[in-house]
Amino acid sequence: MRAAALAVAVLLPGMAAAQQRQQPPRPDDLAQQVERNMRSCMGTSQDMALAARCMDAQRMTIAPRLDAAVERLLATQQDPARRAALADVQAAWAAYRDRRCDFAGGNAERAENAPADRAACYLQFDIGRVVEIEALLAPPPPPARQQQRR
Repeated sequence: MRAAALAVAVLLPGMAAAQQRQQPPRPDDLAQQVERNMRSCMGTSQDMALAARCMDAQRMTIAPRLDAAVERLLATQQDPARRAALADVQAAWAAYRDRRCDFAGGNAERAENAPADRAACYLQFDIGRVVEIEALLAPPPPPARQQQRR
């Protein structure tokens, strides 16, 4: 299996779940952008080390967007105690992500593919978190029209 296809296959389930939380999908959807960038970075290479580097580069590209989304969400919390609780939630999420992805990337049976597993895990978590927070920040949809009865 080509490394690019493997890298995309590893990422797509989480990306699809993240996309489903955001209605409707936008043409500039983050998961689609990452997928395009991964294909561009990987080309036809089957090198899993390259796949890991490409995924790490994508993660660094979306990191400012994640940070900005978290800051905007924190800014919506008027109550200082609620803002502190939200900061605790974000810190707990990051700790879980780190432990989960270190576990995914620490499988000795995966040998030289383990770094790509770790990178895919981190990228998948970060994409999902950006989509989740941006959905929380989006304005609510307009109320559904009720059909008039005759």
